[in-house]
Amino acid sequence: MTQGEIAGTLHGTLRRLRESDQAVRRGGSLNVAQGADFWSPAHNHVMYDEGCPWHADGNCSTVDYPSAGAGGVYALALQFQESVESILEMYGGPREEWKDTFGEQRSEGDLATVTYKTVTYNPERAKLLKSSKPVHFVLGGFDGSLFKGYTLVLDVLKKEMNSILQKVHFELRMMYGLYVALLLFGFYAVLFRPTIAGSYWHTERARNFVQMLPTHTLAFAEVQLLKDHFVISQDDL
Repeated sequence: MTQGEIAGTLHGTLRRLRESDQAVRRGGSLNVAQGADFWSPAHNHVMYDEGCPWHADGNCSTVDYPSAGAGGVYALALQFQESVESILEMYGGPREEWKDTFGEQRSEGDLATVTYKTVTYNPERAKLLKSSKPVHFVLGGFDGSLFKGYTLVLDVLKKEMNSILQKVHFELRMMYGLYVALLLFGFYAVLFRPTIAGSYWHTERARNFVQMLPTHTLAFAEVQLLKDHFVISQDDL
């Protein structure tokens, strides 16, 4: 990659970082309706409150910017973004040559033009990594306070998400249980109970019909057999 491509890619990455940060915190973009600032006190504590809970020893100072670590992750993120902008202004070259080509598929011919046969160590550039405060701060952000702070914010958001999913799962189970209960009640009220009532009604009609038979023409044993089969006795009640 050329200097312009590196600078353009870094500038594009910084823009996407700001867009993602804005969407997570405030919402209204990237398919995020409401940001975590409006509903997550735990997120706001890590992001904005004084202190640095991502450090076990409670030391919030950084080597290059001692005051940046005392205002939460948000202060560190702003300082990180300003440092990247300073690096682009100082070492990015002409802005018209910036090209955000990172991730684009290259042809074999393009790759052949950027192939390096030798790599030469430049002591002056190596000293720059330590002497330049913005460069040192940006490089240290990937394993220092900023990375640990964002990791803690990510853990907080994951816990919030798991809590929301558990509530949704519980509510879905409640809705399913209510649906099953209503289904059983409907089956009992609409099908089972009317069917039993209808069977009693038809049985009663059959008994009345049998009782109206001219049993005086039958023998006593035959009459008793009909009564035992169709007439309800007190023992059956």
